[in-house]
Amino acid sequence: MPSSRSLCMIYKKVLPKFVKLLDQKMLKGFYSYGDKSFSRDPKELMNEIQAEIIDIAGWGMVLWQRIEDLKKKWRKK
Repeated sequence: MPSSRSLCMIYKKVLPKFVKLLDQKMLKGFYSYGDKSFSRDPKELMNEIQAEIIDIAGWGMVLWQRIEDLKKKWRKK
């Protein structure tokens, strides 16, 4: 297991890319919708987040199956 110091270094390395991608996503949303999300009813935002969580879980299942299929192919070689 990596030491806490190496984990911190990984975090420092990946954070700028993550923040850049988040900024690009937020700007795209701003150009499409303005700042409306910041004044939406929190209940609407919770429903939106729940839907996104289901999407993420679904894509995770798809990726999991793809990995399982790759493992099977590799075992046959």
